[in-house]
Amino acid sequence: MSNWLRSEVPQRIKRVRGYMEQEGIDALLLFSGANLAYFTGLPVVRSGSRPAALVLPRRGEPALIVHEARQYEARALGLVRDVRTYTRLSYLPIDALRRAIQDLGLVRGTFGVEFGGEMVLDASFGDVLALQDALAPARLTDASQLLWQVRMIKSVGEIERVQRACDITSRAYEQTFSTVVAGMREIDVEGTMLAAMLGLGGRSPWALITSGSGNYDMVSKGATERVLETGDMVWMDCGCSVDGYWSDFSRAMVIGGPSQAQQDVQLQINTITEVGIQMLRPGTPVAEVAARCNAAVAALAVPISSSISGLAGRVGHGLGLLVTELPSVSEADQTVLAPGMIITIEPGVATDFGTFHTEQNVLVTPSEPQVLSASDWKRRSTMAGL
Repeated sequence: MSNWLRSEVPQRIKRVRGYMEQEGIDALLLFSGANLAYFTGLPVVRSGSRPAALVLPRRGEPALIVHEARQYEARALGLVRDVRTYTRLSYLPIDALRRAIQDLGLVRGTFGVEFGGEMVLDASFGDVLALQDALAPARLTDASQLLWQVRMIKSVGEIERVQRACDITSRAYEQTFSTVVAGMREIDVEGTMLAAMLGLGGRSPWALITSGSGNYDMVSKGATERVLETGDMVWMDCGCSVDGYWSDFSRAMVIGGPSQAQQDVQLQINTITEVGIQMLRPGTPVAEVAARCNAAVAALAVPISSSISGLAGRVGHGLGLLVTELPSVSEADQTVLAPGMIITIEPGVATDFGTFHTEQNVLVTPSEPQVLSASDWKRRSTMAGL
């Protein structure tokens, strides 16, 4: 386990127990990879074949239940001392969970479970129903909002890791775009970007890419065999992880240099993005940020083929142990910004001459917002036009 987590994880548990006290929750029953990682110090691992479970009581020692194949990693890499095992595959370890709960004296307790809010259990619906029956007369209640209240606010250590992931991704963009020429294929560019992130120390790198007239609306696709031509905009959305914490931002270039129309639209999108960034201050509802950016995008006098952020239903999202986390920067989200949140801002549009979307990863501070994705689009506008 990394040394920073030895002091970090106990602080996380202390914070969540404060919320549990307020909500009258006796213990959390956690099954999803990110929450298990957050409260145990283990890497994020998800598996329907060998699901894990954490019993985190409001008082007392947590118990971690893992398949016997993962017991050595759980004991060596995690902070939970009480590690229990089971053997059956593709099965939520309900019997082991019930014994752990009995050992804690919580048979008639109230248990918080990840029932909502973008949290996905490594358990079938049938297993959840069986768990509910097995734990009766205990009560299961949704704890997703409580968990997000804790996870949305990043510690210094978490922020440092997102910053490092952003730095790696920024340098990888520089390396990759400096090699792109007509005649290359999208898959060649993708391979260069992924290798660059790995070579710079990023883990689990990912990349989306699109290029060429007729393709600029497809911002969620992977690389194809398409051969790049002079005048093509090459747009990418990429990221990697450092100690499990992610970067996620987009950049673009034009082979042979941009047209005046491409420069004009990119400048307008960059300006809207900057407006959104400057609104990321404590006390501001994310719905207000979304409304301001959406109105600015709608007012663009540009022949768009699609609104990228409009179709996505948001102009940004949280970032941390997952590439996309709550809050959603949408007009329907009532989250109020607070120091320590890391938010992406990404208004964007597509036209028949380019994908215009310059996503930024931003830390909410007590004062000025801090852009972590420091791949300088202004400098890139000199170098590659975008």
